[in-house]
Amino acid sequence: MAEVIRYENGLRLVVDTTPGVRSVAMGIFVGVGSIRETPEWNGLSHFTEHMMFKGTDTLTPFEVASQFEDKGAMVNAFTSKECTCYFFKAVDDVADECFGMLSDIFFHSDFKQVETDKERKVIIEEINMGEDDPADVCYDLIAEAVYGSHSLALPILGPKKNVNRFNGDDIRAFIDRFYRPDNLVVAVSGSLTTAQADAIVRKYMLPQLKTERSALAPIAHCDSAGSYRERIKDFEQSNIAIAFPSIPFNHPDTMTQSALNALLGGGMSSRLFQAIREQRGLAYSVYSSASAYQNNGAFSVYLNITAANTAQAVAATKQEIERLLRDGIDADEFERARAQLKSALVFGQESSQSVMMAIGKLMAVCDEVYDINKRLAEIDELTCDRVYAFAKQLFDFDHVSAAYVGKPFDADIMGILKN
Repeated sequence: MAEVIRYENGLRLVVDTTPGVRSVAMGIFVGVGSIRETPEWNGLSHFTEHMMFKGTDTLTPFEVASQFEDKGAMVNAFTSKECTCYFFKAVDDVADECFGMLSDIFFHSDFKQVETDKERKVIIEEINMGEDDPADVCYDLIAEAVYGSHSLALPILGPKKNVNRFNGDDIRAFIDRFYRPDNLVVAVSGSLTTAQADAIVRKYMLPQLKTERSALAPIAHCDSAGSYRERIKDFEQSNIAIAFPSIPFNHPDTMTQSALNALLGGGMSSRLFQAIREQRGLAYSVYSSASAYQNNGAFSVYLNITAANTAQAVAATKQEIERLLRDGIDADEFERARAQLKSALVFGQESSQSVMMAIGKLMAVCDEVYDINKRLAEIDELTCDRVYAFAKQLFDFDHVSAAYVGKPFDADIMGILKN
């Protein structure tokens, strides 16, 4: 089980020590992403993340990157809907120095105008790349369909018009509001002990943190009545997403939902893969997935198809869900799903970076300590009846949403799903 230290200023350190390994993954999580943005400022979390690597008051952008590689370390960052994370992975004997370097760019990036002007071009190219990927477009559209005017509907990268407007002053004001100690988590996984990690945090972070707290309001729940979005574009294949409102992150039924996901669309033996791809040949890719956030969540099915197969693929998906609701869950497929969940958890423990991400997100979003033994016990406690009851509550076609991206097609997706 991971250990946590809570400092007086609100900063949290969470550590998962793995004796016998030599690697260390350390990350600084900030509790801000597109979920905390407004349409006017959408994309600023991601823009800020990019600019953290574009020079400090003493280092050029090249020196920021090369100093980690000089140590044999890998450094990176990402922005999600709920978190921004800056992290590195390194051999344990350089972990102290690497965290010092990460702290330097975290606190002393200077956001020069010349660098913001260059980086906005890079981000616009990232947006363009996403626009050329039908799956990425579909992910954004289904979020709009499910969440409507809620901030969860906003894309992480933001619109080009915002990216073209952001400047250094916007970034500094954003950091001043959100990068406060009570909204920060340092996550550590690998060979460092809690005492060693604590010493590093006290050395590099505590002296530089502001004392003011962020006092952020909880994220509001979104009641989704179900809606439809589409983007007609000349892609060779089309993408469809079908989504149902579901449970939030770290809900007591999270493992129940995971088991349902595994047996319905989580692998090659799943119902959707077998029925839609293997038996009918209607899709190259078909799978289900759960997305969970603070006070909100959705369970989705994704299909990669030829536009002409749209009606058949959507109808077949609905038929498989209705068959599950009508006939129940077979004991063998339930046990197979439970075995998959266990192995995924155990395999994830073999990567210090994966563990760091898991313990950091849980602490940043829910203020809870990650315990793999608790997760394994929850899987053991699952029953077939519980998963079936969850499915009957989840799959309400009166509240279904859908999104389509691809060539023109002749089908009423929402009509098929709701009738």
